[in-house]
Amino acid sequence: MRPPPARNIIHCGPPPAAATLRFRRMMRRFLALLDTPAGRAARYAFSALVVAALVVSIDWRQFAGLHGKFDLGPVVIATLVAGLTFPLHAWRWWILLRAQGVTLSLSWAHVVTWIGNFYNAFLLGGLGGDAARAFYVCRDAPDRQAAGLAATLLDRVTGLVVLLSLAALTLLLKLETVARHGELRLLLALCAALSVASVIAFVFLCRRPPPWLTRWLGPTRFATLGDILERARATPGTLLAALASSYVIWLLDFLSVWLLARSLGLPLPFIEVSLAMSVAYAATVLPVSVGGHGIREGALLGMLALRGLLPDDSARQHALLLAVLVWAVSVLWSLAGGVFLLLARRRP
Repeated sequence: MRPPPARNIIHCGPPPAAATLRFRRMMRRFLALLDTPAGRAARYAFSALVVAALVVSIDWRQFAGLHGKFDLGPVVIATLVAGLTFPLHAWRWWILLRAQGVTLSLSWAHVVTWIGNFYNAFLLGGLGGDAARAFYVCRDAPDRQAAGLAATLLDRVTGLVVLLSLAALTLLLKLETVARHGELRLLLALCAALSVASVIAFVFLCRRPPPWLTRWLGPTRFATLGDILERARATPGTLLAALASSYVIWLLDFLSVWLLARSLGLPLPFIEVSLAMSVAYAATVLPVSVGGHGIREGALLGMLALRGLLPDDSARQHALLLAVLVWAVSVLWSLAGGVFLLLARRRP
């Protein structure tokens, strides 16, 4: 009796489950609905309701008392400086996408970055924008979905790593103060640990994935991962450009906050503003508040107080106003992203 013929045990993974197929069909119908006149009207109505909810939630009477308490010129300049960071965000994401073989245009990256900025203001933490970018890259580059998601993740990680390195640098420059505060010592240790972990991850990118991942991921996913890592290794200049642009982005953001402080007559050193905003922005990564509102401003005030930069009631009042202005600038540019969301067509 002959033994049965051996079967090929290497396969491309199990077929999609019925629930997955139903979900895909449902998403295709949903996207097709959004392209209809009724779908576009629904999108406009939803966006208008979200903006209206934000406007109604603000107690505008509180802003009446701010008249004359700050210099409008530096506020306008600070707002424009903050706006310069978003085209740089788009360019950084675009070059990472190109390195992964995703050939979407730079104008597409700009539009989607602005849309992501809008969602950042209304979803938990700073993850709303990443979710929006992931959605658009999967929709408009269906043949390179994994590569597009990898580029989006790398873009996010690059910005966060640079932010933490700036926080560590500013803490090292204030080492005498760090030695007197346990909270700052813990923060320095955390930033250093994450920076080391990032270097280890970068070294991993420069190597081939270990063969044991084949058993865990399966041949198809393993090949996809290998292609992503190979493209990353083949374009070291792109990674360096992304890192350099990240430093420029954060320094421009810190400069914007420093100008806002100057408009209030609050003489904060630039390095202190950089340290406080590094911690404040890192805190918004945690998905514990909508858009990071309140968390960012609270962390900013907490760091200024911890550094002893708010010695009296007058300084504390000015710092509270600074937090309000930082919030207002972020919301203003988020609403600009809402305009892009309303005007963007299916494939911008």
